[in-house]
Amino acid sequence: FESGFKESTDGVVGGQTREHIILARGLGVSQLIVAVNKLDAAEPKWSQQRYEEIKTKLLPFMLANGLKPKRIRFIPISGLNGINIKEKPTTTTVPKLASWYTGPTLLEAIDTFEPAKRNSEKPLRVILTDVYVEGKGVTTRGRIVQGVVQASDKLVVLPIGDQATVTRIEHGALGAADGDSPIDRNKYATAGDTVEIVLNGIDVARLSPGCVLSHPHLSLRPPVKRKCVAKILVMKQLGVPIIRGATALMHMHSVDIPTVLSKLVSVNNRDGSVKKERPRVLPGGASATVEMTLQDRICMEKYTDCRALGRFVLRRGGDTIALGIIETVL
Repeated sequence: FESGFKESTDGVVGGQTREHIILARGLGVSQLIVAVNKLDAAEPKWSQQRYEEIKTKLLPFMLANGLKPKRIRFIPISGLNGINIKEKPTTTTVPKLASWYTGPTLLEAIDTFEPAKRNSEKPLRVILTDVYVEGKGVTTRGRIVQGVVQASDKLVVLPIGDQATVTRIEHGALGAADGDSPIDRNKYATAGDTVEIVLNGIDVARLSPGCVLSHPHLSLRPPVKRKCVAKILVMKQLGVPIIRGATALMHMHSVDIPTVLSKLVSVNNRDGSVKKERPRVLPGGASATVEMTLQDRICMEKYTDCRALGRFVLRRGGDTIALGIIETVL
């Protein structure tokens, strides 16, 4: 735990636990379970003091990054021995843990997660994660981030602009939902579903992971652009400060694309107000507004319009340097 949570110092990169918490929050995660593993290997075994020590160090950092106390759960477990995963420890099975821990098991805590809101009423956005040929047509696998798709719908594949027809929708091992029969369920899919969509009328060579399916009407398509204005949070353990013209690799859902920070608009305060306009450099830990120019056109939207197409991570040399959300597509 100590090596994973240590702060970065001169020449020494900090632990990944800190980075993962910041990344999770920046990418839209609002509920977290901290599984305190290997507590049976602590001294003494199943030490409450060790559990509280970890909780005391982690919780303030998570709250400072925007997570709410009600959305965070700490669960002591032993993954190797399966303790407190499915069944609660008792005074007979694990007396040392049962003497002080009376909370839920890991699976019980997962079941208490609040379901994410499904934006079924918004224009269709399907982000593809895999493409292959199987039988007739081209099979695409992806996640529907918003909207609804049905068999026989005509869709456009972006950013290439080719159109195709949906011939079949498969939910894999998913059973019937909301009283629908399995036959009815395979006729449509809605926001939040991960499905396989079989397309006709398009060449498999034109498709790739990262493509976005939407309805073909121009008003229902996401913008396909190269430039945007975004708010970013620079990671504290930054080796080289960010300057105008700095290059990075932009990661957005299944897309990795080189990008240039073409303009540093402002450094911002925590409340979003402008602290300094046109800065020359962005140090570690800074919150800033920047203008970015990508190598190629991709589907991107304002974060308020579509979260999945409006949030991203910037990496350089294998390290995460910033995370951000798109404010304006240019």
